[in-house]
Amino acid sequence: MKNVPMTTCPTASRRQFAKAASAAALLLAAGCSGDEKETKEKTTKNKEKTGMDFDELKEARRSVRQYAKSEITQDELEKIVTDALNAPSWKNTETTRYYAAATDAAKERMWKEALPGYNAASSANAAALVAVTYVPGESGFNAGKAVDDLGNAWGAYDCGLASSYFILAAKNRGWDTLIMGMRDGAKVKAILGIPEGEVLMSVIAVGKSAQPYMKRPRKPVAEVLKVR
Repeated sequence: MKNVPMTTCPTASRRQFAKAASAAALLLAAGCSGDEKETKEKTTKNKEKTGMDFDELKEARRSVRQYAKSEITQDELEKIVTDALNAPSWKNTETTRYYAAATDAAKERMWKEALPGYNAASSANAAALVAVTYVPGESGFNAGKAVDDLGNAWGAYDCGLASSYFILAAKNRGWDTLIMGMRDGAKVKAILGIPEGEVLMSVIAVGKSAQPYMKRPRKPVAEVLKVR
């Protein structure tokens, strides 16, 4: 009987190849699963992302004086105010308050009794009229004493910041706004049940625009910024 030289066994080779192929398939499947998972996560995040980036938002937000008839829910108003609560305030006192006329009866009273004719016309059909106030004697005060000559002007300052956040938050959620300064303060307070001690700043109309997009020119930066 002749000695048969030892060579690679064909059966063993097939087994090794099968094992290697199986391992490669597992690695490939794992890689695909990872890619699919990452793609799904990105898709989900994109679906969850709502609103605009800041560049889009600052261009989109405009004072609107013609509204299409619409309604807004309390939940949606709460979301806008929740966003606005991110506005900075003196020592985080957050003295700004919001009172919304969202029912037809409340809005009708506001238009007829509390707003001058031109503001009533500019806010007609708005989904809500939101009175913005602040609690005096807190922002800009320490132990009941004003920290400087501005006194309660700090409360007004904080209220302005909060109002700015409010209108941006509203636009980010698809709502247009108009800040109205001219109003009958006593009647606004009576209609909306605002405490006498709070300072009423403005009434903000919230609704859906029925006018073309308009961007008015702004002052040159050199006119408002001085650097030394």
